[in-house]
Amino acid sequence: MIKIKEIRKKINNTNLLLYLFLLFPISILLGNFAINLSMLLISTIFMITLINKKNQIQTDKKILLLLLFFFFSLVVNLIFTKDFYLSYPRVIKIFFLIYFIGSFRHLILNSENIEMTIYRIWSIILLVIIIDLIFEFFVGKNIIGLTSVMPGSRLASFTGEESVIGNFFSGFVLLFLSYFNYKYPNYKIFNFLLAIFVIGISFIIGERANFIKTFIIIFSFIILIYDIKLNIKIFFISSLLLFFVLFINFNGSYKDRYYEQLIKLFQKNGINNYLENSQYGAHYNVAYEIFRDNPIFGVGIKNFRNESGNKKYDNLKHPLNDLRTATHPHQLHFEFLAETGIFGYLCFLIFIFISLYWSIKSYLINKNNFQLSGILFVLISILPLLPSGSFLSTFNSSIFWINYAIMMGYTITKNKRLELS
Repeated sequence: MIKIKEIRKKINNTNLLLYLFLLFPISILLGNFAINLSMLLISTIFMITLINKKNQIQTDKKILLLLLFFFFSLVVNLIFTKDFYLSYPRVIKIFFLIYFIGSFRHLILNSENIEMTIYRIWSIILLVIIIDLIFEFFVGKNIIGLTSVMPGSRLASFTGEESVIGNFFSGFVLLFLSYFNYKYPNYKIFNFLLAIFVIGISFIIGERANFIKTFIIIFSFIILIYDIKLNIKIFFISSLLLFFVLFINFNGSYKDRYYEQLIKLFQKNGINNYLENSQYGAHYNVAYEIFRDNPIFGVGIKNFRNESGNKKYDNLKHPLNDLRTATHPHQLHFEFLAETGIFGYLCFLIFIFISLYWSIKSYLINKNNFQLSGILFVLISILPLLPSGSFLSTFNSSIFWINYAIMMGYTITKNKRLELS
């Protein structure tokens, strides 16, 4: 019989963290409760590890201070929020995210075997989703019978009627490509074609904003990473674009979403006309007005959902003003301006740009493709032109923060690699 002590040795805190991170993408697919539970367990286990080992686990103090700076900027926002009970859960979540980010950094700097195990399992999970998406595209439902809210023009895979698989796919696809590039470095053409293939998968998902984001980050990854002759890159990328054109012309649903609606943006005053005649435009418009009325500290985190329906905004000059109310403005920058004001927005920008500066500087030295994946995702997440989910919501933030954790996990602001035990 195995003794209890032997079991405890095998199931230590590091192994528990590893298992939880291995399953983290699945928790995202399962929904908000699973995500919150997973993050809470990871953060708590790492807190306990820090307490038990005291000074044995080293941390990069600059990164810790940067995370605390962002957290305390949100604490300040709590003082001025219109509804404290709406705001405080998300602020508390950021506190636990500090430990979540630290725990991932601890794992990947602790052992190369651990980090590659994580990326291998995540790649297998994404591969299963790719197969499922292809199945859904041809059959109309995924392998367990789930369908999207727009069958025939959008895919949902395991997210079902939530239909948010495009964001999930975008968040993990570069890690998927990085792992194959790491595992099979000599198969250059295969890795390049795999990148072209997953762009195609993102396209058939049918989420336009997420497709554009995914295309940009994969295209950037191709340019920066793949050591292939330029004429070969041009040939295959041109072939992919030709495929998109032909596919759109022979598929009415995709033609409407990817051509008929988007082509209007490139016509005279296209963007202005789009904003004037879309629900997104109504969201942006009321968010701007909320910011004007509360310029310093905003209305408080998660308070847009209440304030956007305030009767004082009933007469805003927008054709779709009756549709302005939403849980969030569907654009990160409007969300921060409306909910945290100039103070919170500037703190967020300082936090993000310092993080990017440190990580890009580190990448240029170490050339770690997994770190590059995180950097590219964080960069595309703050792009101001495209619609986005709520930055501080559970689903969207989980994908952002895991990429942020990867980006910062390899970032060393000291002169030497940290030795973690």
